[in-house]
Amino acid sequence: MTTVPLPPVPRHAAAGAAGPVALAAAGPLAGGTVLLLADALGGVVKVPGDVVTYMALTGLLLACAGVLPLLRTAGRSRPHRAAAACGVPAGLAIVLAGLSPAIPVFATALMAAGILAGPLLAVPRAGAARSPGGPARGQAAALAGLAAAAWIAVLGSADPGSALLVAGGCAAALAAAAALLSRDVPGEAGRSVARVRDVAGGREVKASLPVYLLIGWTVGAPLMGGLHLLTFRWDLIGDEPVRHLAWALLPAVALVVLGRRTAGTAQTVPWLLLAGAAAPVLMASAPGPVALAAGFAVALPAACLAVAALDTALLRPLPEPRRLAVAGLTGIAAAGGGLAGFGCAAALRSVLAEGSALTLTALPPILGALLALRVRGPRSAEPAPFLDVRDLSVPRGPAPLRRIGLRMAAGEIVALSGPGAGTLAAALAGRTPCKGKIVLGGADLTALDAYQRMALGLCHHAGPEPRAPGDAPVAAGLAAHARAMGHADPDAAARSVLDVFPSLRKLGGEPAQSLAAAPKGLLSLAEALLTRPRLLLVDGIAGGPCATAVHAVLARLAATGTAVVIAGPATPEILALVHRAYAVEPGRIAEIPVPAPGEPRPAAVARTGGPVT
Repeated sequence: MTTVPLPPVPRHAAAGAAGPVALAAAGPLAGGTVLLLADALGGVVKVPGDVVTYMALTGLLLACAGVLPLLRTAGRSRPHRAAAACGVPAGLAIVLAGLSPAIPVFATALMAAGILAGPLLAVPRAGAARSPGGPARGQAAALAGLAAAAWIAVLGSADPGSALLVAGGCAAALAAAAALLSRDVPGEAGRSVARVRDVAGGREVKASLPVYLLIGWTVGAPLMGGLHLLTFRWDLIGDEPVRHLAWALLPAVALVVLGRRTAGTAQTVPWLLLAGAAAPVLMASAPGPVALAAGFAVALPAACLAVAALDTALLRPLPEPRRLAVAGLTGIAAAGGGLAGFGCAAALRSVLAEGSALTLTALPPILGALLALRVRGPRSAEPAPFLDVRDLSVPRGPAPLRRIGLRMAAGEIVALSGPGAGTLAAALAGRTPCKGKIVLGGADLTALDAYQRMALGLCHHAGPEPRAPGDAPVAAGLAAHARAMGHADPDAAARSVLDVFPSLRKLGGEPAQSLAAAPKGLLSLAEALLTRPRLLLVDGIAGGPCATAVHAVLARLAATGTAVVIAGPATPEILALVHRAYAVEPGRIAEIPVPAPGEPRPAAVARTGGPVT
């Protein structure tokens, strides 16, 4: 298929998926820097380092409280923009804390940053859950933010005030970028958003809350206990504890990226929690700081992947108004679990040896693994899709595809445009080798070739070149195709489809190869009518001078239950015909807005980001 460029794409639409990712990294970057520089900052502010730690943890508590105002105002504003608007001053408050070491200013700045950062506990996760794989990307970004905080703490330990300037400035920049990159959800402003109390009683939410809490514990307890154990061994062998954490976080981020497929189902959560529970034991028994720090590289990615898996199972199936409230409630639970693990590790150290205290913190995550068995996610009331395409990949060709997903209902018309539209249509028709799974009406088409799919009446590919022999007259070619499709009276069947296209009927005696491009497209569609397919793939013939006739036929087919896929430019006329439209690119399908019935036709087409399955 000839690729026709789409009209200009707004920056925020093209990079819509990047907004939640940027917000996810902002909070850990700023807050983590304060926490990891607590001892150094204590020397600057003239208070014990533990006091700075308590200030940072109090800021986290205030962040939990800051989620509630967001949910109250979400129906009157766009939550992702409100979160970004709060994230910028939160980062600037950290900058102020670095600029002024006076206790009143420093403490007030940390508290202000905490309460302003409240929306970051919910909005990035709710936004990431809109797309497949989004929760894992968001958790990888959060862990990368923490890794950046660790390296800022390492490199800026001699001048912690300047380190806060860098961390706060970067966090503010990420929040500002998120405001530009985040994609608007149609109707988001003015939509009624569920409150926390409206969703807290749901069975799946109640089952997941203790699991989120114990995932937070899996981060807080090893982080607190492991750093203190490194400090104890530093006295013996001379090394910096935060430096080991910084090095450990690099492979931790890589593990989240490489293990993102494990976040596709809640069934992996128990195993991830068990991996997180094994980390404190590994750290407590490690012979040296390097092996001890390796525990960070186990506990942190295990917790991040567990959160991503739960978000995929719990948040993704929810409607938009409920998703934000559930994300806020579970975010508060995870933050509370982290604080509880942090405090328990400190309390145990006061009565037990460092290694024993750290080992005991492994017990709650084991309980969490048992509780996670109860979480399955909301049961979907939606019927099974008529066409279900999963993980479809076309590794070769001018427009290769990677792990594409698409679902359609019977009688639905979907438009595909962009560089991979023709490749996807050919793969659905069986005309090009592909990997993945294609199910149509419960029948698995994956192993069938193009002729078998057509002969069984499952799908038909109508392209610019008809199947009729080039030297055969149009009417005779249609009759031959009708005979191959099993029609009892092939000549009558050919005449009936020619009656649908009067302009083609006049050319019934002409050789197919002598036809112009538009009549050839009509002939290809006439062959499809004889096939009577359950899925019709129209590739590059829905426009041009015969567009009106083609569109009328496609609408009639859809009314009888045939699913129709149109591959070609996303013109206003096409968008007025279809139910949904997507731009197909390598590795993703991006939604194209379609006017609602009664709305005026758009003068231009703009894509919005976010993979669709």
